[in-house]
Amino acid sequence: MAQASAMRRDRQVVRLLALLKNLAEGGHPSVHQLAARFKTRRETIYRDLRALAEIGYPIVGDENGRLSHPRLAPEARLTIPPVLLTRQEAAALIWGAKQAGRRHPFRAALESALLKLRALTPGREGRLALALEGALEGWTRGTKDYTAFQPTILQLVQAIVARRRCLVEYQSPEKEGPRKFRYDPYHLLWIQGGLYSVGKVPAYGDIITLAVDRIRSLTLTDELFAVDPAFDPKKYEAEAFGVIWEKPMIVVVRFRADQTPYVQEREWHPTQEVRRLRDGRVELTFRAGGTFEITRWILGWGDAAEVIRPASLRREVATILRAAASLYANR
Repeated sequence: MAQASAMRRDRQVVRLLALLKNLAEGGHPSVHQLAARFKTRRETIYRDLRALAEIGYPIVGDENGRLSHPRLAPEARLTIPPVLLTRQEAAALIWGAKQAGRRHPFRAALESALLKLRALTPGREGRLALALEGALEGWTRGTKDYTAFQPTILQLVQAIVARRRCLVEYQSPEKEGPRKFRYDPYHLLWIQGGLYSVGKVPAYGDIITLAVDRIRSLTLTDELFAVDPAFDPKKYEAEAFGVIWEKPMIVVVRFRADQTPYVQEREWHPTQEVRRLRDGRVELTFRAGGTFEITRWILGWGDAAEVIRPASLRREVATILRAAASLYANR
C-alpha cells in the first residue's frame, strides 16, 4: 500500500513538472490532449492545474476564462527545477537499452542516449547505471535486422498519431511481387523480436497485421481515417498467441513430467491455467487463436508435448509429425 502511494506521488510530481515546463515554453494544449499524453483522466489534469495555482503559479484560461485550454499568465517568470532520476529509474533505463538487440532500428540513438544518461546522472545513481551497463549482456537468435527501417517506422508512427491513411507497397512471402493498397495503421507491435503494424485495409474492411520489414514503400496521404471503435488492442493481445489474430480456441496441451518445471516457470499466454497431474505430468490450458503459431510452438517441444484439445489441432500436429518422421525414415 505504501509503495503504491509513493508511486502515485512520484507520477504526480513528474506530471506537474512536465505540465509546468510545457506551459512555460508557451504551449497551449487542451486538457483533453494533456490527459491523453499522461494517460490519465481530465479531472486529474484539472486537479494538477489547481495545485499549480495554489502554490503560486499563475494559471489562466482562454479569453473566456475557460480552463480547458490552460496557459501561464504573461507576467509569469519561471525557473523549472530539473527532473532527476532515482537509482532504480537509471538502472531501468540502462536495462531496457541493453535488452534492445544490435539490430534494433534505433540502436545508434540508444547508444547516444546512454551517454547522456551517464552525464546527467551523477553520484551513486550514475555509478550504479555505469556498473549495470558493464554487468549486463544478452543476445537473441532468429532476429530480424531493422536498422534500415527507421524511416518507415517513423512514418508509421506519424501516421498512427495523425490518423493519416497510407499507401503501402507490401511484399508477402507467398507472393511473387509486391502489391499496393491503402492502409490505416492503428498500432505498432513488438512481438518476439519482430516489429509489426496492425491496422485496417479500407477497401476490404479487414484488420490485418503487416511485418514492417516487408514494407517496400510507404507514403502518407492527406486522407484521414478513424480507428474502428470495435478494435480493442487489449482484446487483440489477449486472444492472439503471437502475431496472427484468428478466432480464439481452447487449447489443452499435456507435458511429460520431466518438462513440468520448464512449463510452470513461464507465462506462455495471459489466459493460461496450469494443472499438475497425479503422475507428475502437467496440463497447460489457454484460450488463443493463431493455429500456425500455436502448432509451431507445440512442435518445438518434440515428444514431450501432446495436444489434448481441440481435435483439429491434435490432427494438424499429428500430420506434421508423421511427415517429419518420414523425412528421416527415408535416409
